[in-house]
Amino acid sequence: MKRLTSFLAIPLLVTVLAADASAKRAPVKVTVNLTSHRFTPGPIYLAGGVPLRLTLANPSGEAHEFSAPEFFYWSSLRGRIPDGIVKLKSGERKTLILTPRRGTYKLRCGRFGHSFLGMNTTIIVQ
Repeated sequence: MKRLTSFLAIPLLVTVLAADASAKRAPVKVTVNLTSHRFTPGPIYLAGGVPLRLTLANPSGEAHEFSAPEFFYWSSLRGRIPDGIVKLKSGERKTLILTPRRGTYKLRCGRFGHSFLGMNTTIIVQ
């Protein structure tokens, strides 16, 4: 009987070790460019429950916003994003560490007229 118990415990131990290893894996790196007047890539596809190093880059000549309040609300996030909006000046880059939750979220630039000009897309977390 002891052999059977030990035999059954091995798959459980392997499962626990695999889950622990996946929790400590390095974040996936994704860069989103905010340009006049779009997000690239767009839509943005991410994996749910997977740690993410999200870099937001604004190479354009004007300020932009990465406004996704629901996305940030439902993500496990290091730090705080006031009102779910990241503001970037011209030439600025910001990196966020988070784990997104599955779902579909709206993303837009909150600067006056930018969303109307096409600066909106979707974040799809599968």
